[in-house]
Amino acid sequence: MPIWDEGQTSTGAGAKEVATGGAVGAALANMDGASMNKMASEAKEMLKSARSGGFRVSEESAKPIREALLEVQRDIDRIVVDLNRLSRQEPSLGDHPYGQRVAEHQRYGTVEAPGSPAVVLDELRKVIADADKALEVAIMKYKETEESASDRFSSGQV
Repeated sequence: MPIWDEGQTSTGAGAKEVATGGAVGAALANMDGASMNKMASEAKEMLKSARSGGFRVSEESAKPIREALLEVQRDIDRIVVDLNRLSRQEPSLGDHPYGQRVAEHQRYGTVEAPGSPAVVLDELRKVIADADKALEVAIMKYKETEESASDRFSSGQV
């Protein structure tokens, strides 16, 4: 599993994202395609592991993690709203063909191009959904295990 280096700092272009998007902005500022693919793959593996009973977790233990995932999801939703607003406002570069081409290119690079902020945010949403689903499944597996143990104990099969 990836380990977040708390000593890591953002500089340059990432500093603006950190200031405007908090933790999500910091993550996006340092995200590349390989990192996103790795994170998505690990979230899918976590879900697969939870479904197979590879890990179980109590609802109490999962609660702070799920709350953090929900908070990140809310941050992403806020950034998406801002991004959508920005993508509808092409920069005023004049009515001439070159200005219009540059404005369209900027819009494309913001919302459609592979690796664009909109595409990365969509991929990040999927990762968060998979991680939350894995925790949900792990909670269910934990409850099943507890109920099974309780039933055996109650029936004197222990």
